[in-house]
Amino acid sequence: MEHQEEVINPALMLAVSRMKENNNLITQNKMIEEALHARFLVPCMVQVKPGTEQESNRNSENTQMNFSMVKNPEGVSYFMAFTDTGEAEKWKEFNKQKVLFMIMTFDDLGDLIRRAGDQSNGFVLNPGTTNVTFQKHIIAEIIVNRNKAIAEGKIKDVSSRTAADEVRAEVEENNKDEA
Repeated sequence: MEHQEEVINPALMLAVSRMKENNNLITQNKMIEEALHARFLVPCMVQVKPGTEQESNRNSENTQMNFSMVKNPEGVSYFMAFTDTGEAEKWKEFNKQKVLFMIMTFDDLGDLIRRAGDQSNGFVLNPGTTNVTFQKHIIAEIIVNRNKAIAEGKIKDVSSRTAADEVRAEVEENNKDEA
């Protein structure tokens, strides 16, 4: 995986570890929150249309991306997502296939799963080691609820201390009006 941007997710891995130690709604929500901010390495194979191998411009007409999936013992298929280069390399060594890894977000994975239809039931985080699955229906619910919260103004991007103080004052003012 040379020449690839490094992907690491220590906060997500800590949240996964805490959830596995004490699986409850609080630890699950913390893991989901960290997954929403994470970037993942997703294995894929690139196939080019015969005769276009030498073309420098790649597009959907001459290139096809096939994302790797894994099946659980019940035969249910999941896309794979790795939290860091080390986890991806473990799978790559075991798998012995020539694959590339795309960097994707939670939303990217959600879109990939949606487009796969009935072929995928979600994605599995670090198959073979961590083995945390995100089911298709849960992913859709997470995205809808997050988008709903943003639309209702419950989530605000605060990038400075001044902005944070303004948001805090606004919330306090709204709470006084409601009391």
